[in-house]
Amino acid sequence: MLSLFWYYKANTTTVNKWFVLGLFFSFLGDVFLLGKGELFFILGLTSFLIAHLFYITMVMKLLVKTTIKEAISVSIPYVLIFILLLNLLYDHLGGMKIPVIIYAFVISVLGTVSLLLFVQKKTDTYLLLVVGVFIFIISDSILAINMFYQNEAYFSLVIMLTYVLAQFLICNFVLKIDTEI
Repeated sequence: MLSLFWYYKANTTTVNKWFVLGLFFSFLGDVFLLGKGELFFILGLTSFLIAHLFYITMVMKLLVKTTIKEAISVSIPYVLIFILLLNLLYDHLGGMKIPVIIYAFVISVLGTVSLLLFVQKKTDTYLLLVVGVFIFIISDSILAINMFYQNEAYFSLVIMLTYVLAQFLICNFVLKIDTEI
C-alpha cells in the first residue's frame, strides 16, 4: 500500500482525501493481518471495513440522484454473492459471525454503489472502479474461505495478487477522475 500511495502521489496534482484514507486503513489492515490470532484478525477486518467506508464515501460523492429501484437492481449481484458466501461459511464462522457479516455487508454496499456509478456514467474509467471492487470482493471471499472453510496453500498467493490488482485498479480510477472529486 505504501508503494501504491507513492504511485498515486506521483501521478496526481490533487489529493483525494477519501482515497488516501482508504489506502491508509488498508495498510493498517495489512499490518494487522500479519499477526496471528482472532484479535489481529478483528483489527484487520475493522481496518478494511473503515477503508471501505472511505471508498463508499468517495463513490457516493460522484453519484447523482438515484431511485430505490435503480439501487436495488444493481445490488442483485452483490446480494447473491453475499448470500452464497454466507451460506457456505456460516456454520464455520463461530464467534466471528457478526464481524464477518457486517464486513461482508459493507463491501457489498461498496460493490453496489460502484456499479450504480458505472450505470450512471457508462465509461471505461468508471468500469475500472467496478472491476477493482469486484476483484477486491473476490480476494476477500477467498480469504474468508481460506480462514473459515478450506485452507489451501495457494490461496495466499491468489489473495495477494487479487488484492493488489484491486487496489491498483481503484487507484487508477481515482487518478482518472481526480478533477471530479
